[in-house]
Amino acid sequence: MLAFLSGAITGGGLIVAVGAQNSFLLEQSLKRHYAFPLALLFILSDVISISLGAFGLGLVLQSHDWLLSVSRWAGVCFLVWFAYGKLRASFQEEHLILEQQSKRLAVWPLFLMALAVTWLNPHFYLDTMILMGSLANQWQGDKWEFVFGGTAAAVVWFLSLAFIGKLCAKWLEKAAFWRWFNRVNALLIFGIAFKIATQPLS
Repeated sequence: MLAFLSGAITGGGLIVAVGAQNSFLLEQSLKRHYAFPLALLFILSDVISISLGAFGLGLVLQSHDWLLSVSRWAGVCFLVWFAYGKLRASFQEEHLILEQQSKRLAVWPLFLMALAVTWLNPHFYLDTMILMGSLANQWQGDKWEFVFGGTAAAVVWFLSLAFIGKLCAKWLEKAAFWRWFNRVNALLIFGIAFKIATQPLS
């Protein structure tokens, strides 16, 4: 039980910090666009990454600096591109902002983008596979209780975010909201990219 609680508390704290996932899910839930399937995709990604870390893959990544370096700069490039798009969109005229926010990606591009904001973000690997995986191994025989705890945190967080966004959607349909939502989103993602680019990944 202690391993489960430790996994839930640690996982909950780390999941909140993965800003690209959260902002993407919140945006889609505000659009009422596949929010819960996306939440399930993010949950499944966390389960896979934490489990792989518990099997020792995180240690393999840590022992190969070039893999972390490739992950770092691929992630930085993607996040900068993602943030720039949000920032540019925030300076459009009101009717264009509303038109843009009313648009919905087709299913496959939407889910490919969701995979990108997850698996191209080095913080995702560091937090789930490396950190959570190494912590899971410290529990030895109870490692899977730790993994289940991290999974429970992901389930609660992502489903809650999808539900809250969908609940608030009808009150947040003005251009001014989306203008500032995109700007805050862009600043958040630029900040994550800068942090990844300037801090060591080990």
